[in-house]
Amino acid sequence: MCLHRLRKLIKEAVFFVLMASILASLLVACGEQAKAPVPVASTAVQKQAIATGPTKTGAKAGEEAVAVYTYNAIGRRDPFAPIIMPEAKKGAAMDRPPLERYNITEFKLSGIVWGGFGYNAILEGPDGKGYFVHAGTVVGPNRGVVKKITPTTLVIEEKYKTYTGDTERRETVVELRKPQEAMP
Repeated sequence: MCLHRLRKLIKEAVFFVLMASILASLLVACGEQAKAPVPVASTAVQKQAIATGPTKTGAKAGEEAVAVYTYNAIGRRDPFAPIIMPEAKKGAAMDRPPLERYNITEFKLSGIVWGGFGYNAILEGPDGKGYFVHAGTVVGPNRGVVKKITPTTLVIEEKYKTYTGDTERRETVVELRKPQEAMP
């Protein structure tokens, strides 16, 4: 029983010593005076530093001169921004509509229908299904747009980026299969 009581007294003593040291460090920290603020260079000195580069400020007798460096970011790119900007994340193939899952070259133009609403085309996809498209329909993973449908052709315009980052347009013309091409 005596050993248990001794352990309890030691734990209480360690606790009180820790609390006393924390309290003493807080009192010492609060008792110190706040450091004087660092003087900021005037706007005239900053403008001169921007125009002429690093300069030395006037020093009092016995003090060392301090160089003032500033950085003017106007007209310059952010050095921490990535050079190649990531495009918007493209969704997984299964999240897209069927016409946007496959490349334009994989579609076959099976037929063209015309009527009161103008020309419509039937595109046969690699999955063997047929899809009706009209002017303005989005086709392909690069979001090509059907621009024009004629009695024998379908014109799809795609926008793509070149290696220089410029956006260019490419027109793909899909011709209607002739009856002799349809049979193997």
